[in-house]
Amino acid sequence: MADRMMLVPSIAAGAALLLSTGSAAQALTDPTKPPVELIRSAAGAAAGQAAGAAPRSRLQSILLSSLRKGAIISGQYVPLGGTYGKATLVDITATGVTLKTGQELDVLQLFPSMEKPAATSGVTENPEKMAKSP
Repeated sequence: MADRMMLVPSIAAGAALLLSTGSAAQALTDPTKPPVELIRSAAGAAAGQAAGAAPRSRLQSILLSSLRKGAIISGQYVPLGGTYGKATLVDITATGVTLKTGQELDVLQLFPSMEKPAATSGVTENPEKMAKSP
């Protein structure tokens, strides 16, 4: 009789434990999955290509080693001398690549330009007219 009285609470506790773990579980995300913005832009680019628009190329990575030279352009690996769409990859540097279509060259940069635009405050600095401090 005492064994039965101990069995009921332990079964109830076990059932409560099993039921609570399912509701507290959190969905795991894939750390290698690209950001949502990249997926949306790729889907938009695919829709644009289907409509006949020119594809927007995005340089994502440059691979330079003794074994291989290539680039990841809009998710596609392109080796040096290989083709991306109608363009041929003709040059690779540490910061960009050059695609050639016919006589037209298209330079894709890995990082945006680091140059700052000139300030247009209207005030020009002239070292000769600056007051000298004693």
